[in-house]
Amino acid sequence: MKNIRLVIVGCGGLGQEVLWAARRAQCQASDQTVGILGFCAEIAPPENTEIAGLPFLGLVDSELLNGLSNRPTHFICAIGDNLNRKRICGALEALGLEPWTVVDPSVIVGPSVSLGPGTYIGAGSILSPNSCIGHHVVVNHACSIGHDSVLGDFSQACPGTRISGWASVGEGALLGSNAVVAPKVSIGAWSILGAASLASRDIPPGVTALGTPAKIVFQKPQPQTREEH
Repeated sequence: MKNIRLVIVGCGGLGQEVLWAARRAQCQASDQTVGILGFCAEIAPPENTEIAGLPFLGLVDSELLNGLSNRPTHFICAIGDNLNRKRICGALEALGLEPWTVVDPSVIVGPSVSLGPGTYIGAGSILSPNSCIGHHVVVNHACSIGHDSVLGDFSQACPGTRISGWASVGEGALLGSNAVVAPKVSIGAWSILGAASLASRDIPPGVTALGTPAKIVFQKPQPQTREEH
């Protein structure tokens, strides 16, 4: 019997959804026990010592995490901002905490699916055969991930997202609720595909695209080079 000590980083709505899935998964586990110690966050919840019946253990940058790193402890980062999640996960792994993957028991997982450490898969989602989900990815409720598709590290699919077969979602990309990625389409790293939008063609990195079909409405400014005289 494997015993896991789990800390959930992030005590907002996503953190409570992860807790719900972790508890549901634990009810069906026979080869491990998961002791959920409580929540950590970058900002303390106002006047709360408990979240969903679990204690608030302290701030991510406090001495608490250094203390936890001296004992075998796992974590899952339930912070919705993809860039912050990447930064925090890197810091926690540097302290020696191991990422833990949480998959709701209602999720349908096809053959030859790859799931990276620290990833969360929400209730009612479907992972089709040969799909590859990276490290610290968030796949929320009722998403479908098509066959042979790839979701890069720290990417996020909001509720109801539809990712078709052979599609590719880059590192840190965000797909809004009910967004659709057409077959073989690529979403660039750190791009945003808006809610209820359809990506029928490749979306480049670092942009925000909205609509059906999706069109780029914002692009991060490129750094300017200094002219030499």
